[in-house]
Amino acid sequence: MALHLGLLPPPATTAPVRRATPRDQTARRAPGGGRGGGRAAKLLLSGALATGILALALPKVAGAEWADIAHALASLSLAHLLLLTVVWLVGLWVHTPALTAAMPGLSHRRALLLNLTGSFVSNLLPLGGAAGTVANWRMARSWGFASPVFARWALVTNLFDTALKLALPGVALLWLAAAGVETGGAVGTAAYVGLGLLTAVVVALWLLARDDRAVTFLGRLADRVSARVRFLTPPTEGYAVRAAAFRRDSAALVASGWWRMALGKVGYAVLQAGLLWLSLRVLGTAVSPAVVLAAFAVERILSMVVITPGATGVVEIGMTGVLVTLGVDPTMSAAGVLLYRAFTFGMEIPVGGLSMLAWSLRRRSALAA
Repeated sequence: MALHLGLLPPPATTAPVRRATPRDQTARRAPGGGRGGGRAAKLLLSGALATGILALALPKVAGAEWADIAHALASLSLAHLLLLTVVWLVGLWVHTPALTAAMPGLSHRRALLLNLTGSFVSNLLPLGGAAGTVANWRMARSWGFASPVFARWALVTNLFDTALKLALPGVALLWLAAAGVETGGAVGTAAYVGLGLLTAVVVALWLLARDDRAVTFLGRLADRVSARVRFLTPPTEGYAVRAAAFRRDSAALVASGWWRMALGKVGYAVLQAGLLWLSLRVLGTAVSPAVVLAAFAVERILSMVVITPGATGVVEIGMTGVLVTLGVDPTMSAAGVLLYRAFTFGMEIPVGGLSMLAWSLRRRSALAA
């Protein structure tokens, strides 16, 4: 996620948004946008890559034929799909306290909108997180939040999310050991990689959070670079002062709302893991919660490998491989993973797209009034 904090105004809770002129409205692109032809080409290429990986590799990893996987999915009833939809939606709503705590003044409804629309944009492109962040920033600005407030929101929520992703494989490995389940290499590898990365993140955050020295040092380096590079315009007070103020405001934000952020993130993860368990259960497969958590933990790690939109293909193959290794039926493993991803990845695209369209239309009407 690229946040150009040096170009932002001084920290504030809210700031008035300049009323757009007709010329501004004509020049403005859609949230997360770019040139239409370039976007279309990226969508086609990334979609083809994800589809190719999934179509070719999933049956081999699972040891099941596509016809059998499709037959398992065809057995689902409307009641099953409605139940899965409710669990998915409840998970999204449970997540909103983590988002509102990181941006005081943000309502739960708008937090849900940010979540859905950001996922919609980022799920369409490889490395789409930056585009999703830009879309969220434009929304937040339209609601009157200053750029530094949004930057803190994006930074803090992503740090909590990343820390949880890195910690989950270790928790899963311990649970599997306690349950006496023989673990495969993927879970152990994910646990060790997650532990190593989590340690690095914690150390880096400790250095940044304890006082202003680390961020001031980095800010002074940025000041020197901007003095040599003519096209960079540093803030009036300099990057060092700006970075120190940003660190203090972020630390105060975390100190006041860390428990809501943590509960929201953990609750969301629990319901997503529950959605995976339920996806396998409605297909007729009873799976140990420890095994489900192992597959979910590997998915969380692999979701950061965004070589395809939403790491599609990579995630499904990794999850299916873990389930099969831990003794789950191959056909049901593949079918359950695809069903789970249909909600956590697929449903976010149309629902998020419609949400963004509705916001854009309301925004346009408000500017025209």
